[in-house]
Amino acid sequence: GYLDTHGRFDRYSARNALLIHEKCPNAKQIGNYQYWENHGVDILKTEKSNPIIILEPGNTYRRKDGSTGQNYYAKEVYDISQTSARGQEQPQVSLDERLLLKALIHKSPAAIHVAGQLPDGRRGALYQPEQNTIFVEKGMDAADIFRCVSQELAKAQLMAVNPEQSPADCGNKAFCVSYMLCKKYGIDTRESYDCSRLGGIFAGKEIDAIKADLRDMENTMGTINSRMAKVLYPQREKNRAEQER
Repeated sequence: GYLDTHGRFDRYSARNALLIHEKCPNAKQIGNYQYWENHGVDILKTEKSNPIIILEPGNTYRRKDGSTGQNYYAKEVYDISQTSARGQEQPQVSLDERLLLKALIHKSPAAIHVAGQLPDGRRGALYQPEQNTIFVEKGMDAADIFRCVSQELAKAQLMAVNPEQSPADCGNKAFCVSYMLCKKYGIDTRESYDCSRLGGIFAGKEIDAIKADLRDMENTMGTINSRMAKVLYPQREKNRAEQER
């Protein structure tokens, strides 16, 4: 459920995606009071006292031991289902699958090589870190290519940031990133992702290790999305870059 939520709200941190999921697991579009007012939409009277609370970073501060801490403040937001616009959610825009594939491999951290047969009898796609190459099996349709390449690409991205990881170590995180990418871009996940395998991946881990894993997933998703946006929405990204100068 968390992956479904973070797939829809990928621009939010893992922490805030968890907070959104806990409060409103079916949330589709959220904003604060000012956001909805600017859109000519009212918060329902019955929902005004029932906001979703997310955390926004504030100023940093110096701890007594000399380290730097981060202040956070609570921000109240509401899902569209809590407003007068409920039932008017914008449908997901359908993107051309070939364009999605082009965007997915744009400036990939690993080379992409189409192969008639994959090593070790594997099917779909396989990342080989020794060659820094993703081998892709011939003959698949676009959706299958997106699903398997996104998972191997996530492995390559995770290892590009932390080369000490092995493909096996980052396998579960890559699986989650691939699932979220499919959710974001409307690729069917029903028969290709068995999320029951994820039930125990955090079992026995310390909180800091769990935070680190969620951060890795968040950062990997963000990096791949950023590259994809340059292909899918070139004018929007150009305007954003000019505004940031």
